[in-house]
Amino acid sequence: MRWLAYGVALLAGLALAGAPAPDPRVAVDRAEAKPGEQVLVRLTGWPTGTVVIELCDAGTPPRCAVDTSAQIHLPATGTGGAPLTVAAPPGGCPCQVRVRTLDGRLSATTPLGVTGAIRRSGGTVRQTGTRPPVVVGAQVERDGGWPALFGASVQRTVVLRLRNDEPVPVAVALSFTVGRGPEPTGFVASPDTPDLAAGEERLVRIPMTLPAPAVGDYRIHGEVVTSGAARRVEATTDHQPWGLAGLFGFALLVPVAAELRRRRSSGR
Repeated sequence: MRWLAYGVALLAGLALAGAPAPDPRVAVDRAEAKPGEQVLVRLTGWPTGTVVIELCDAGTPPRCAVDTSAQIHLPATGTGGAPLTVAAPPGGCPCQVRVRTLDGRLSATTPLGVTGAIRRSGGTVRQTGTRPPVVVGAQVERDGGWPALFGASVQRTVVLRLRNDEPVPVAVALSFTVGRGPEPTGFVASPDTPDLAAGEERLVRIPMTLPAPAVGDYRIHGEVVTSGAARRVEATTDHQPWGLAGLFGFALLVPVAAELRRRRSSGR
């Protein structure tokens, strides 16, 4: 039995050692599209987590159409897809669909022709900051509604106040999770955030849902990411469905009232 255990452990170690490294790939469903149209972006070979999909120029560093970028969460299979609205990037074309992880360590591109886009062969590359903006404040707004009183799903909105202390614009990506316990795992589809100009302070709103049955305390964890560097955000919220408590109390009172009526009737 001891030799069998050793053999199993050895095979497990070899399997882990031989696990393939991520080989991120990106493809689109067509070679050219017009501004305003949507192309389907297909992803394979990515690690699990959130990725950003953008249409960029071919410069170094690339300039991207951040207003139409998208974020999706990839499962453990490393495959997924999402539509991307075509908009010519600030640097013009040739253009490419660029997909990257939030920390910037993995990325992949594929060319996409944009009909009517200005073609530029050179020019001054815009300088961008590498430090994420300062999180000046973070608060949670409640949005209940009467169904939430009875345990239905509940809406919350995290409101961030971000300030760019860099002398140049900074690109921002957001990643948030919500749930019970110290390490929440509920994925939040964060909104696209345009670059913050030098010295700009801006409010950013991240809506999220506490799924039914919503009750108790919740933690919200997030990151504000720029060029692989991140500032962590943490917040808490709670929800108590008092309507359920009222219904439960009413259900207890009904048989008591019926018993009192029965006793009064029998005492006559």
